[in-house]
Amino acid sequence: MDSLALTAEALREPWRLWTGHLVHYGWAHALANAFALAVPLLLVQGRDRIRLLRVVLVAAPLLSLLLLADPALGQYRGASGLACVLWAWVGIRLSFRRHSAAIALMLLGGLLLKLCAEASLGGGVMGVPEGWQSLPAAHFGGALLGLAFALPVQPHTSHA
Repeated sequence: MDSLALTAEALREPWRLWTGHLVHYGWAHALANAFALAVPLLLVQGRDRIRLLRVVLVAAPLLSLLLLADPALGQYRGASGLACVLWAWVGIRLSFRRHSAAIALMLLGGLLLKLCAEASLGGGVMGVPEGWQSLPAAHFGGALLGLAFALPVQPHTSHA
């Protein structure tokens, strides 16, 4: 058992609410999560990058608390839930920009497709290598948090 993974111990060791997203099942798992995180990170610019970092800092422990509500959790490792936060948040932010609507649609559509596939298959959509544990609840919770953080934002308007 990794002392940084998200487990019920997080209620006594609150740092796990953040560190559980940093712990992975190996380099392949970490690389897959890094790729999933990089896609939306590369699409944000300017002040949205700072906003996105704030969202991640707040969403990480909130997502962990959502996951801890499930007594069958055991432990959570990985950043796939946070990746879903980013995909949803960046997708909504980009949808407010006319020139980025197609990219926003691809992000949000891809995320919705992933969530629907996981719900219908009852697990990970890309096959989970030996030793990994896919947690669709983290993906769904992350997407909801990303949408919740993004929706209060007002679209940019130009003042003429």
